[in-house]
Amino acid sequence: MRRSFIATVVGVVLTLGLSVPAAVGQRDETSDILDQGAGPVLVENGASLIRTSHGLSVRIAMPAPEPGSYTYPTAGVAFSGAGHPEAYSLWAFVFNFPDQCDGPCDANDLGNTQAQGGAFFVAGHVVGGPHLVLGGEVSTQSDPFIAGHAPLQNPTGAEVHLAIAPHGGLDPALLPELIKTPTQPSSIWWTARFE
Repeated sequence: MRRSFIATVVGVVLTLGLSVPAAVGQRDETSDILDQGAGPVLVENGASLIRTSHGLSVRIAMPAPEPGSYTYPTAGVAFSGAGHPEAYSLWAFVFNFPDQCDGPCDANDLGNTQAQGGAFFVAGHVVGGPHLVLGGEVSTQSDPFIAGHAPLQNPTGAEVHLAIAPHGGLDPALLPELIKTPTQPSSIWWTARFE
């Protein structure tokens, strides 16, 4: 009975376009997704971040790039050229103490630095349709992708950079590395920042 009451209330709220208050201590943010190479804005408010005291929930939504229409990786453990469908991965770069970054937070602030930065694999996906949507979570219990990087320690105050890495056409022989290993150079990633 209680579940149907809650479902009815949520349905009324959504139908009327009312907002549902965030959980106590939760902070919701949005950011633009920049085109490859920190280029112009590709999607306004296409990235979202929810912060809690225990972690981060992230999501990006953008049009799937047309095969062959963008810059492909030249290095990495697993990548290939244009194909259909194509694979992408989502990464979170977290700088626990952004005021300690040496200038703007970047790769120099990852690892055992004052900023205590860490890189985290969030999600990988193979896309054959018109939309690319990736999302997942990084918690204070998550292990950084690279040994020696800092874990998430300050989810409510960290600077967070999201990056979508292209991997090219699906090659089943390269799974799961194809969607779980970053590609290079990082200048070809689509990015979003939460400061």
